[in-house]
Amino acid sequence: MPEDIKPYIIDFLKSFTRIIVQGSLYASDHPQVKSASAETVERLKKLIEKIGTEKVSFTLSNGKFLLNGTQVSTQDRLPSSIISIYKNCHIDTIEMSKDATAAEFVSFSKIAASKTDPLDYLKRNDIKNITLQKEKYVKAGEGLEGLGKAVRIDGEIENKDFVGSLKAIVSRLTEDNLIQEKIVNNLMEKFKIEVQNAVEKAVKEIKTEKTKIENDYIRTESVISNIAGSEITIDKDGNVIMASADAEKITGKSLKEIAGRKIFDIANLEEQILNIAQEIKTVSNGKIIKDVSAKGKADIIKTIKNSTAMIKNEDGKIVGTISIPPDVAKLKEVEQLKSDFISNVTHELRSPLTSIKMALDLISRENISNPNAKIMLNTAIRNAERLNSIINDILDFSKMQSGKMIFHLDRYSPNEIAQNAVDAMAAWAKSKNLNLILNKKENLPDIYADKKRTEQILINLISNAIKFTPEGGSIEVSVGYETSNPDFIQFYVKDTGCGIKKEDQEKIFEKFVQVVAGEKVGGTGLGLAITKAMVVMQSGSISVDSEVGKGSIFKVLMPVYKGQELNTHVSISEESTENKKDFRPWWKRLFGI
Repeated sequence: MPEDIKPYIIDFLKSFTRIIVQGSLYASDHPQVKSASAETVERLKKLIEKIGTEKVSFTLSNGKFLLNGTQVSTQDRLPSSIISIYKNCHIDTIEMSKDATAAEFVSFSKIAASKTDPLDYLKRNDIKNITLQKEKYVKAGEGLEGLGKAVRIDGEIENKDFVGSLKAIVSRLTEDNLIQEKIVNNLMEKFKIEVQNAVEKAVKEIKTEKTKIENDYIRTESVISNIAGSEITIDKDGNVIMASADAEKITGKSLKEIAGRKIFDIANLEEQILNIAQEIKTVSNGKIIKDVSAKGKADIIKTIKNSTAMIKNEDGKIVGTISIPPDVAKLKEVEQLKSDFISNVTHELRSPLTSIKMALDLISRENISNPNAKIMLNTAIRNAERLNSIINDILDFSKMQSGKMIFHLDRYSPNEIAQNAVDAMAAWAKSKNLNLILNKKENLPDIYADKKRTEQILINLISNAIKFTPEGGSIEVSVGYETSNPDFIQFYVKDTGCGIKKEDQEKIFEKFVQVVAGEKVGGTGLGLAITKAMVVMQSGSISVDSEVGKGSIFKVLMPVYKGQELNTHVSISEESTENKKDFRPWWKRLFGI
């Protein structure tokens, strides 16, 4: 089933489920029932138009859910309201025409609760464009009753060959010997033709299967041969009998030295990896053991295994591989170790730093008369705050890289988020004699976002503006409509700072980069990289417009709430859900969305 059809199937099944549920709960003229039935008709027509047919059939068979004979999902991913129609009505297929009406869907929604024959129900309710196919049951012995009465000649043909048995049966039809012989000859000729056709068909199928097996073997052998640049031949006991020149380079020994020796004996397992099937001999009269022996250093085996992936076709046959050099795989492992180390170190630094900050805060409340001591204390407090900011940046960045930064998406007021961010930064702006202004638009729609992360986005941008705006300057935070796209609300953070060069404006969102007006400044250079990642993960966008000496404008767009699922959790990289209950809606489980 093409991927572009799946959204149409999901939309139709969602509306179909809605009319089934609401149609069984409310009267036919209820507003919700009318709305659901009209939506179902509209989405059915779109689905049929997309497929290019006059009708669609949904079949539930052996746990599989089929659309026009093609599997699109499994039974366990369907809503119970749809499954109940198949079970209660004892059907396996529901067929719908493009001419199906809203009234027909309303009537059909009550079929499971009608407790009557489903075909009679369709007829009585004048449902012509939605049809059903009943399950067909074959009972043991049904239709065989009376067969023994018609012909009972078991004992007469028990000890005869096929021709003799045929003559005995034909003799019951007529007593004329010539007619009997003619019937037997005709039947024998017919039987020979049938047997010959059956044998030819069977042989053809066997030849086809044989060709498929040979092709799979040749293809797999070609893929493996393309990976390996040399060859070693062994006998049924695992003794080396031939080796190519390139293989001699790998083993480090000539053919004369290794011929007749066991393959395990010639391998230097400190430097080489040996994979070999335990069943070396070719077997034709039974199944082989598919176990493979792998010899060598465990860490090298793991590295090589992690550096190569098999590519299989839809039939599960190997058609290729994709690899990266083992050195690159090893480098990725080192990168992961480095990332884990940074994360652990920053976590360990955070606890003593918190204690230091608390101690400095307590000391600052004392009446210190020595001006030099007071200056030193204020310097220590500022440096502690700076170190805390750096650690928080590294931890956030580490979370993003490892996929552990989770977003709790819900509907929130954009004005409230902006107000909270401005209130949090007001004291710092005042200490630098900066005018921090908030402009809000009334009656703005809610946005679909993580409140805490979105406030952090604005705080990061306001923080940057405070850092790079000279004393006496101004910072303006605005919230309003995005004129070019009504699906987004825009946040502006405008400052009168030193500005950013055009050639540097793309770089500032990269990790470990921090340049303003061409000059490097202190910090990790992670703030804007983290900010951009948090915006993008909430389906938003961020951009900057700046001119050196005239300040900067950072523009953030966040999506308007339009009925999206609330309390949705999104992470940078989805963690494994193995052995965890699946809480996704049924229509997402349907296609593994």
